[in-house]
Amino acid sequence: MFVEIRWYQKTKRMNNSRVYAVLLLSVFLTSCEQNQPNAPKGTIKSEIKDIGPKIMVRNIKKGSNGTILIAGPNNSSFGDVFRYDGKSFTNLTRKIGQHIFWDVLEDRRGNLWYTSTDSGVYYDNGKSIQHFTTTEGLANNQVMSVYEDKAGIIWFGTGGGISRYDGKSFRKFTSPNAPLFYKEGHWNNEINTILEDKAGKLWVGTRGDAFVYDGKKFTTIIHKGEPFLGVWGIMEDRKGTIWLSGFNGFKGDRRPGGLWRYDGRTFTKVSERGAYAIIEDKKGNIWTTGPVNPANSTVQAVSRYDATSLYSNKPTVTEIMSGKAFYGISEANDGSIWFGDATGVYRYNGKTITDFYNKEGQKKYSIDTKQSVVIWKGSYLLGAWEGSVLVSDGSIKGDVDILKGELLIENRHLMGGAIEVDMTTAAQKFDDQRSYNKLPGFLNVKKYPVSTFAITKVETGNDGNTNVPPDGSIRVNEGNIKVTGNLTIEGITKAVTFPAEMHFKDGMDGTVELNGTLFIDRTDWDIAYGSEKHFYQSGNGISDDVKLFIKIVAKK
Repeated sequence: MFVEIRWYQKTKRMNNSRVYAVLLLSVFLTSCEQNQPNAPKGTIKSEIKDIGPKIMVRNIKKGSNGTILIAGPNNSSFGDVFRYDGKSFTNLTRKIGQHIFWDVLEDRRGNLWYTSTDSGVYYDNGKSIQHFTTTEGLANNQVMSVYEDKAGIIWFGTGGGISRYDGKSFRKFTSPNAPLFYKEGHWNNEINTILEDKAGKLWVGTRGDAFVYDGKKFTTIIHKGEPFLGVWGIMEDRKGTIWLSGFNGFKGDRRPGGLWRYDGRTFTKVSERGAYAIIEDKKGNIWTTGPVNPANSTVQAVSRYDATSLYSNKPTVTEIMSGKAFYGISEANDGSIWFGDATGVYRYNGKTITDFYNKEGQKKYSIDTKQSVVIWKGSYLLGAWEGSVLVSDGSIKGDVDILKGELLIENRHLMGGAIEVDMTTAAQKFDDQRSYNKLPGFLNVKKYPVSTFAITKVETGNDGNTNVPPDGSIRVNEGNIKVTGNLTIEGITKAVTFPAEMHFKDGMDGTVELNGTLFIDRTDWDIAYGSEKHFYQSGNGISDDVKLFIKIVAKK
């Protein structure tokens, strides 16, 4: 029996393999002029507070008592909703379980609503949590947005139409509006955002045609004979002007989307810049998050349109921060602007941008020796037979205990690490799970009781860059990685390389999980007991190849 040692691995943020259609504004090419942004007045300082969530921030909403609510998916499997109370962040959905949370709302009664794209809606009244799905009447369990109207009715934008909840029951509007542009598919049913204007009409943005609902009928929003498509952001300012993002004019010049305003009679294109989210601050400035050029959504920004120039031909635009992805945005009670990207949440107070998750500098994650596991598996060269029945293929396996270890992570990249393994715990197990004592012929555990692995190199499939697919979405999970390091067994050190993957288990800086598999030739470390190389001379026959299954759980 042979025992192999456990490794320590490092990784970058894994890219989310599940793709949601985000920012359809990047589909069509453009040749239109861009409004040239101004640099912020003065120098924006940056500060880092290593306390915040590192989720992809899809939506940011105001809560009661000056709190900030933050929601977004964390990877392909789940997401989180957080509340910031001015001092610290609290994960509100941790006890619910792993779901892909997308939006959040605190209603006028102080109840919280969490929407997910995989399991419907959760209602939290502070004492208990109630779960709403299609079984209770929800139109679809993929819920992208939640909104409360003036009457206290809760509206949900789902992947199968609109749902409204009056506190007792659901009413759903499936296929609310016949498509004018996308004749095939159900894009009009995939609701991105909902807003009630001062007149009580609901403005609805979808992946297909945007429309207005007056309580009786649905009317497609049309400009020059064509609908607005792919609308993610809709906002009404204090003057009653509607601001929205989207495409219009496909039959003509096929220009891409941008930022538009509607004064009740006329649509005016304000900027070629796209807008995933739109808000108006207390000073009347308009803020957006989204692509600088909808034809190239890999370059995005948090943009501020100066209130004094909003109605000029070329409004003054200031880029507060640029990057690869910006989504949710909101103004806090103190006038600061909160916005998020694929790696966390930021606050801008007019002078300083506070990054609530330190993405710079290496951080040590200690390996949880109880949750981490290393399993080795090998085999005899020959199987065991009873007559013509193969009763065993010769497989043998066992495990070893981890003594200690740590991972070094920088900006969600695995940069290094090391691990120590207790070789005295090596045990052999056959497929029938009968356990056998350690064989002294295999390992000199008295002389070499500990084996080690130290990471020397980590390679990714995307050259270390955040993956920005053509649809403009940013995937939180990164692609698979290749880990190289020095493996020391029986006093002999050899370089090994193996494939692995890693993801952050929750949205805070709490837990990282790694999964890898390593193949080695045990004779490279002079573990030659029963080696297949001597099969014809000795009659022993144990394969020299050993497969190590490695799962590491590490916490900051």
